[in-house]
Amino acid sequence: MMFDLLALAASAALPQPTLPQVVPSPAAAQPDASGDLVLSGTFTDADRGSYRELPFDVPADVTRMTIEMEGADPAKGIYLVLGLYDPQRERGWGGAIKPRITIAETFASTSYLPGPLPAGKWRLSVAVAFLRPGAVSPWKLRVHFDRGPAAQQLSATPLKAGAGWYRGDFHTHTGHSDAVCRSEPSRNPVPCPVYFTLQAARAHKLDFVSVTDHNVTSHIAELATIAPYFDGLLTIPGREMTTQYGHYNLIGVTDFVDFRVGPVGHKDINAMFDASKATGALVSINHPEIPTGENCLGCGWSAPGTDYKKVGAIEVANGGIAAEHGDKFDDGEGSGTAWWEKLLDQGFHLTAIGGSDNHDAIDGRAGSSPVGAQSAVGTPATVVHAAELSQAGILAGVRSGRVFIDLEGAHPERLLDLSASVAGGPAVAMGGTLHRRAGRPIRGTVQVKGAADHRVDLIVDGRHVALPAGGQVVGSDAAVPFTIAAGDKAHWIRADIRTADGRRVLIGNPIYVE
Repeated sequence: MMFDLLALAASAALPQPTLPQVVPSPAAAQPDASGDLVLSGTFTDADRGSYRELPFDVPADVTRMTIEMEGADPAKGIYLVLGLYDPQRERGWGGAIKPRITIAETFASTSYLPGPLPAGKWRLSVAVAFLRPGAVSPWKLRVHFDRGPAAQQLSATPLKAGAGWYRGDFHTHTGHSDAVCRSEPSRNPVPCPVYFTLQAARAHKLDFVSVTDHNVTSHIAELATIAPYFDGLLTIPGREMTTQYGHYNLIGVTDFVDFRVGPVGHKDINAMFDASKATGALVSINHPEIPTGENCLGCGWSAPGTDYKKVGAIEVANGGIAAEHGDKFDDGEGSGTAWWEKLLDQGFHLTAIGGSDNHDAIDGRAGSSPVGAQSAVGTPATVVHAAELSQAGILAGVRSGRVFIDLEGAHPERLLDLSASVAGGPAVAMGGTLHRRAGRPIRGTVQVKGAADHRVDLIVDGRHVALPAGGQVVGSDAAVPFTIAAGDKAHWIRADIRTADGRRVLIGNPIYVE
């Protein structure tokens, strides 16, 4: 509104055309080296108040389109408004404050409409709302098309470049499924707005959060609108696929995948996994050991014939379970850890992650929240070593297995890492595979930061292995060595961190041994 009024006031004293002029563009859309379509030209005084019509072709199977505009700068007296039309209808208009717009099937930039992207002749309409007298404005429009996994993200631009440890929450809910909070000022139970989940994630100093409402895609459009406000937080779209045989998160997806198994859906859970993985998203089984019943329909994992090679991760720490048990993350039966370790024993490589499963990002206190006690967004936090802070980077990091879980979620200074080697061989990091050599022991190091006076719990094929000095962590940055004897036929090695009284605070992922 501000720019519109400024442009109107400034242009009132200038000679204006009686009616806006429509100027067919002599420029044709040309692909550049990257395959993007590029349209360009120059605006001068004669173009003030005109519309430049720019047709271009959209190929088949496109599910996401990004348009970048260069040349619109209100600070220099150049105010352009960009309209977009598909072969059937208008898809929106936006001003110079939106130099980059995205249109996809389930979401779009503000001012534009989401929906299918039909192949055929589309049209950009550039309105030259104001041009300072004497100004000459080169302009360029770049149109980029995405299909398949590349289209399943709100933004392809990394929030942070460079490898590092990034903290986040892989399991949250909003009012688009079953999250409920209290209204203001009446304090009535209402579907909880998406905004508060992202706000809570940022307040908890997370680097990323995945919003995983049950079965729906309606939250994706809101995420796309709100995420730019939290520009230091990577927002990963997701979905909790909720079946009668169990729940799993599909992390990093914007398109719909049918969540039904049976005559009206997928023939079995493995077919559903295949459809899910085709999007490029991560499949992670949630709270596998929760009892299924009236209070949690299909919550425990019981899908017959599950092919765990199609699964990427297991949620071994669920904040909802902890909230129901005095904020304690038990590590016995029911926690998910024992269930996960049984699969490790069978030779599956599955990354352990955590999730708050929060359903009230505002309150979440017993007796106050309409949904009862909740674990806060970011509790537990999953810490991923990734090449960059982007959706692709985080998902690749989880798949690599170099991941640990901070159960308390309140210690960004904490670190748990693992490395090991066989004498004469290269070192392997947590998540990697080590190749044993006959007659050679395995030697490794558990790196621990921010957990002085805690102890390392080394676990080999489910066995808790004694360490010198009880595995005590000395100082705020410690390297605790270990040795696995040459005759030990270990298949996986991992470490947890516990307090002096035995309470588990960090969960580590394995190094696999073959």
